[in-house]
Amino acid sequence: METISVSELKTHLSAELKRVQNGITLTVVDHKRPVATLSAVHRECLFVREATEKYQAEALKPLISGNTDLLLTQEREDSW
Repeated sequence: METISVSELKTHLSAELKRVQNGITLTVVDHKRPVATLSAVHRECLFVREATEKYQAEALKPLISGNTDLLLTQEREDSW
């Protein structure tokens, strides 16, 4: 496992990510203190897969009932 400083990682992010993708593991250090570990993802992540069915949104019930314009006017009058 190799170590890399935060500033060096920021400077060479793309190149370091390619190295990680090729199999190395990096420990990121900030002021000589380890703060993170970067390693390659070896399994397919859920968000990468295609949707298997169309998303169906359900209508939400209103939070309030009644004349919303009247309620808003009353609320504004109360705050003055």
